[in-house]
Amino acid sequence: MKLTTIIPVHNAQKYITATLDSVLSQDLGGQGNPEDLEVICVDDASTDASVSLIKEYQQKDSRIRLFQNEKTQYAGVCRNKGIQEATGDYIHFLDADDLVEKDAYQKYLAIAKQSDADMVKGCALCFDNETGELSDTPLFALSDVPVSCFDTVLDFHQSPEVFSHISVVPWNAIYKREFILEKDLRFNNLVCVNDRSFYSEAVFTASKIWLTHEPIVRYRVNNSASLVGNRARNFHCEFDSWQLIMDQCAKYNIQGRELAIVMERELIDIFIWYRKYKKIPEISEEITSQTKAFAQGLDISPLEAFPPAFKWYYDYLTFMPEFETLTQNYNNIANFKKQAKKIMPECKSLAEFRQRIQEAPASAASHSSQPSLFKRLLSHIHGPKH
Repeated sequence: MKLTTIIPVHNAQKYITATLDSVLSQDLGGQGNPEDLEVICVDDASTDASVSLIKEYQQKDSRIRLFQNEKTQYAGVCRNKGIQEATGDYIHFLDADDLVEKDAYQKYLAIAKQSDADMVKGCALCFDNETGELSDTPLFALSDVPVSCFDTVLDFHQSPEVFSHISVVPWNAIYKREFILEKDLRFNNLVCVNDRSFYSEAVFTASKIWLTHEPIVRYRVNNSASLVGNRARNFHCEFDSWQLIMDQCAKYNIQGRELAIVMERELIDIFIWYRKYKKIPEISEEITSQTKAFAQGLDISPLEAFPPAFKWYYDYLTFMPEFETLTQNYNNIANFKKQAKKIMPECKSLAEFRQRIQEAPASAASHSSQPSLFKRLLSHIHGPKH
């Protein structure tokens, strides 16, 4: 059984040799010969020594194929080029600064052979670029996925909520190349957020998904000197990705509870990044403006009958005209937020939350002696009347 590893490369000279070593040292064991491993590097117009380092490796190992973009087209386009050129039975997408766990390919190919899975998704570890310390997250460790969902065939319609507890990254899985080609799966061409729409479409269309506790990748963290990266500077990609996924939901007739689960997963991600990046002074105003426009244009009617999630719904509400009405019985924003966080898990629908949050507790409201939060804020801004 043959495996193709696809690596988008852009100015990765610090890490590409370690990444290639981790791939080329994989022992496929009884799943294939060393020649059954194909490594496709797609350089995205690097300006450092990445290409020359890869060419040095090519001289020593004929399994490496190199393709070069004349101008930067970003990771999604690079991965699509790799798909076009790949010859393996299965494909693994790997970032140029990460490492493949020892013997991971042998284990994943064995699972793929036994299950005939369209995709085999597994675990990943984070390692700190500065300290080398290992860690994980619930999404990478699959710790919120029920035990019954491992080592068995799954599909989205059978257990849609499970797929919100799995990281959308492409590198924690191997994909059957025939499946990718048959379903015409491709990464979007956005500057960033290339993976979410690929993950969604793969999950919607796969009939055999297999989850394993076996780790496949060590994901490098803390390797950037700047807080303002590509994702922050191109935050509009979050909203473009959202629209692509909503279009997929329409295409594949994802409705009702399934649609609500997908929407909530994507909204949680958007608002997590919004909260992170709005703290950065130089981009805070722009990101807040973009997110406000997105929120006010959202149709959340498919979510109305489902419980609210604080991770997205609170921030969403702050952009809504009804926010003033919801907060009028509270004398400070901290009390309102605290009460919202407490009430949301108890509510069965968005409407129930909106009703209950206006019933301010005595400790949080003072109807007779205190002006509303918004009136006091406006008074503070405009000053007393003359």
